[in-house]
Amino acid sequence: MIDKIDPVILGVSRFDDCVSFYKEKLGLIETHREDMAGQFVSFNVGGIEFSIHGGYEGRKGGPISICFLTLDIDDEIARLRRTGVKIIKPPERFSRGWLASVEDPDGNEVGIYQR
Repeated sequence: MIDKIDPVILGVSRFDDCVSFYKEKLGLIETHREDMAGQFVSFNVGGIEFSIHGGYEGRKGGPISICFLTLDIDDEIARLRRTGVKIIKPPERFSRGWLASVEDPDGNEVGIYQR
């Protein structure tokens, strides 16, 4: 029986820019780093390992949706905007809370979610 998703790995082509985005813009704390056929960095996000894996130049994968939970979506989006993060969609209400989207340096759409 599956009871948890761990790790979540995002393959990117702009490794250093993406690592900087998730560390400096989103404020994630690096927990592990390896040089594995392209680079590999992990973060602990609420008890789940989220990793960035470099070396994906020229490869296109399928769509993936990653959302990060926040307690105050308006404050978080305002903070991200001040740091120069591209806001794709401002916060919108839906049945389970609020959702906004930002873009990482590799062009991935990243959700910011408030329950």
